[in-house]
Amino acid sequence: MLAVKAARLRLALCAPVAVLCVLAGCGQGGSSTEAKPLNLELTESGDNTSYSGTPREVPAGLVRVSLKNGGKTPHEAQMVRVDGEHTADEVVQVISREGGPIPEWLHPAGGVSITPPGQTTTAVQPLEEGTHHVLDLQSEGPSKGAQATFNVTGGGGDAEPPEAPATVTASEYKFETSGLKPGKNRVRFDNAGQEYHHVIMAPIKPGKTIDDARKFLSTEKGEPPIDEEKSVSSAVIDAGSSQVIDLELEKGKYAAVCFISDRKGGPPHAAKGMLMEVDVQ
Repeated sequence: MLAVKAARLRLALCAPVAVLCVLAGCGQGGSSTEAKPLNLELTESGDNTSYSGTPREVPAGLVRVSLKNGGKTPHEAQMVRVDGEHTADEVVQVISREGGPIPEWLHPAGGVSITPPGQTTTAVQPLEEGTHHVLDLQSEGPSKGAQATFNVTGGGGDAEPPEAPATVTASEYKFETSGLKPGKNRVRFDNAGQEYHHVIMAPIKPGKTIDDARKFLSTEKGEPPIDEEKSVSSAVIDAGSSQVIDLELEKGKYAAVCFISDRKGGPPHAAKGMLMEVDVQ
C-alpha cells in the first residue's frame, strides 16, 4: 500500500508499508521544449498548507511539473489519477490504511517529490486524461496537507518523457541503474514492472554495508547505517510509467530501496528484496 509519510527516510522506515512519494534534500527536474508547464506553489498557514496556481484543466501529454515551496518545512506534490468521482479525501483515506489493498480506481501519477523550504523542484512526465488530485503528505496529519484537483483533457497521455544521461529502472522486485555519477544527475526513472514503484537512494555510511542497511530496515534497531538526511528519491509512478528527475548524489555507495507495497496489499517491496547497493563513482 502507499504509505503516508515520506519526507525523510527515517519516516519511511517507520512505516511497514509503502510511501506515496519521497525526496529529501534535493530538487528533481528535467526540461523539454515539448513539455507544457504545470506550476504549483505551496504556502503554509499555521498547521495547514495549500497549493496555488493549480489550473482547472490541463491538456493531456508531456508536462513539466514544478513545485515552489513557500513554506518553512519540506513539502511535496504527489499526483494521483482517479477513475470516477472519487475525492482527494477518499484518496488520503485509502493511503492511510497501511498495508491494505489499493482500489482499482486509484493510480499514482508521479509529480514532484519532497521540496526543501524556499526551493523549487520539477519533474517531466506525461499526464493521462482524467481527474488528478495533488497531495502533500508531509504534515503531521494527512488531513492537514495541501490538496488540489485538476482535470486532464484530450489525448496525448502516452507521450514519452525525454531520454536522460542516467537511468533507474524499477520492476518486481529489483532496480537496474546506469550512468549515475557524483553531482547533479538527470535521471529517467522507469517503472518496467506490474506494480507501483518509487526509488529512495540513501548514502551508506563509511564502514557500513548494504547488509547492515538490510538488517536495519528489517529491525529498525540501532544506529542507522545510512545517511537519512541525504536521501533522494522519485515520486511514486504507475506500472509502465516514466518521469525525468534530477538527483544530487555524492561519491560512494548508496542503498536503493522501494517501500511501496503490491496493489493487493502486504509488506513493502523492500521486504521482498527490493533493496540493492548502487556504487556512484
